[in-house]
Amino acid sequence: MKILTMIAACALATSGLYAPIAFAQSSSSSVSKDGSCPSGFKASGSSCKSSSGKVAITKIGSCPTGFKGSSNYCVGDKGDYAEVKSGSCPGGLKASGKYCVK
Repeated sequence: MKILTMIAACALATSGLYAPIAFAQSSSSSVSKDGSCPSGFKASGSSCKSSSGKVAITKIGSCPTGFKGSSNYCVGDKGDYAEVKSGSCPGGLKASGKYCVK
């Protein structure tokens, strides 16, 4: 069965019908650098890493509940969680604008 799955995946990939899987972006203590790093984060190569235990997520419109805007990011306290909303929010998360939050 595993071989058939791999053959089907290869066939789709070479047929032009393959669509890359998009992963939901979620808040983290390390985010890709987009302009200047948010408050409480320090630049490290192409990333911004938390120097204060805070988390950040790329800003899309307004920041979700519990997060504050800083540069191109929304910043939350340690333990806060947000992910970009794609359809309905998974169990345990609630909608807040274009995000799902804990």
